[in-house]
Amino acid sequence: MTEAELRRFLTQQGLADDRTVFRKLKGGYLNSVWRVDTADRRLVAKEFAEPMTGTLFPNLPDDEAKALHRLAGLDVAPDLVGYWADQSLLVYEYVEGNMWDGDMPSVAALVMRKEVADPTGFRSVPLDVRDIIAQGDALFARCTSQPTTTPPPWAKVPPPHKLSLIHTDVGGNLVGAGSNLRLIDWQCPAIGDICEDIYSFLSPGFQILGERAPLTDAQVGDFWSALSRPDLAERYALLRPAYAWRFAGYCAWRAEVLQDADICSRYRRAFGAELTYMGHCA
Repeated sequence: MTEAELRRFLTQQGLADDRTVFRKLKGGYLNSVWRVDTADRRLVAKEFAEPMTGTLFPNLPDDEAKALHRLAGLDVAPDLVGYWADQSLLVYEYVEGNMWDGDMPSVAALVMRKEVADPTGFRSVPLDVRDIIAQGDALFARCTSQPTTTPPPWAKVPPPHKLSLIHTDVGGNLVGAGSNLRLIDWQCPAIGDICEDIYSFLSPGFQILGERAPLTDAQVGDFWSALSRPDLAERYALLRPAYAWRFAGYCAWRAEVLQDADICSRYRRAFGAELTYMGHCA
């Protein structure tokens, strides 16, 4: 959709007029995202690309709209304004502020606020270590170049006490600060283990793909201290190698299939960081 087409459509919905300013945002690796400034509010309009298959991060506009509806009033995600499935277009309130600046307690608080949301009705993701590792194996099998590292050993991890509405891609999608911190870009939500969301924040690969430096050990320690959930820290330590193997496989595959040299380089760096993180003890 061109700017003129988007302006025309939003004007028909009463969300824009001739004075509205449209600015294309640099966001994600897939969808087209616009900031829409009217006389009295700021909005984000996201036009979804075609759904992807065979990826850890499917592009699911219906699910993003449903997730924003479920999260309304929890101070976790942007406020949904409207969703038009026939246009593959979703509009939500713009989140004021800069990208997350390193405040670990704010992320820990957001993660726990999110736990109130009802996760039923979303896609399921693997909970068992063997199934998570198998996903990584399948991703590596698509690659022409194979890693010299072997998959991590299976660890026996009991199912989570409760299933959560998880974002699955927290790392580069945090905007704001303090109690105003919000998690944006909910196009691949799932019902799963809260540790998967914690992983997609603490993981060095996710931080690299978000164009940030990997978190330091001190920052990771601050996160767990603020979360104050030793049970989750213990569970995370058991799951982390499997998550890292799977994400390394994803990064290796993406580095081979994408065309943009800079993005491919970023995926290769994330791949190497994940293989290291797989065996990291901190």
